[in-house]
Amino acid sequence: MADQTERRRFLRFPVYCPLQYRCESKKMRDESITLNISEGGALVSTREPIDIGTDIAVRICLSRGVFFITASVRHIRKESEGGPYNVGIEFKEQTPDFTRGFNEEMGALSLYQRQLCDEEDREISLTEASMKWYKDSPAWF
Repeated sequence: MADQTERRRFLRFPVYCPLQYRCESKKMRDESITLNISEGGALVSTREPIDIGTDIAVRICLSRGVFFITASVRHIRKESEGGPYNVGIEFKEQTPDFTRGFNEEMGALSLYQRQLCDEEDREISLTEASMKWYKDSPAWF
């Protein structure tokens, strides 16, 4: 029987968060969104594949600030023919400012989700709430 123990150190949130990334080895620069994010990494949607082990520079735009983080590609998967790539990245450093900003952002986003549920009198996922949150915020590109 396979061990189903969770190996991640950080709780992941199903949040669409705007970001930009730069990959020097491929001379690639692009804008994207996270499909989920944690203090330690993210699953990012990309148009082009990025090799596992590649270091990338990431600019994450939270409503509480912009953070520049170096990350390393840990896995990549293409969901469908012609569709985007899902690239798992691990942040190489978590500064106290990023950790504080990230935790404040997820708390505020959860409150916003509950507010939307009350206003629309229906259940709204954190993903849907994050799409509205960032669409209406100056963090969206």
